[in-house]
Amino acid sequence: MTIGMQAVRRSERGFNLIEVTIAIGVLAGVMLSIASMFILGGRQVKTGKTITEATVLAQDLMEQFDKESFTSLWTNLGAASTDSTRTVLSTTTGSPIQGWQAEIIRKLQNGAASVTLDAMGPGTPNFGNATGIKVSVILSWNELGRPQSVRLSTVRF
Repeated sequence: MTIGMQAVRRSERGFNLIEVTIAIGVLAGVMLSIASMFILGGRQVKTGKTITEATVLAQDLMEQFDKESFTSLWTNLGAASTDSTRTVLSTTTGSPIQGWQAEIIRKLQNGAASVTLDAMGPGTPNFGNATGIKVSVILSWNELGRPQSVRLSTVRF
């Protein structure tokens, strides 16, 4: 009977310390890789949200320019009829788009906007004789230490 009892006891021994340590190490490695995926996913969600907010802001600026007539579009941004291009920044004091800077800063870290108008047409066009104007809105900011930007462009005739 003692031989039978020893056989039963050997099968009921359980795990030794080395086996438990290896199992905990494997489990920790798996948990660490899963946790890093959650962190990476959270960053991607934040980046996507910020890009969406920047796109909405750029679209709002574009809609503001869509309400203006062809001539008032370039004159309200400070261009002369002899100019062929004009760029204004939201960070410049007295800029026609400076009023947007507070909203840009609220939604985008270190954000700023620039609006560029380019005269289009035959020859060497200027705003006085242009048949079209290309309007470009660029929003730039820093996120997670990297520069980001959104650019929308349209042509007005």
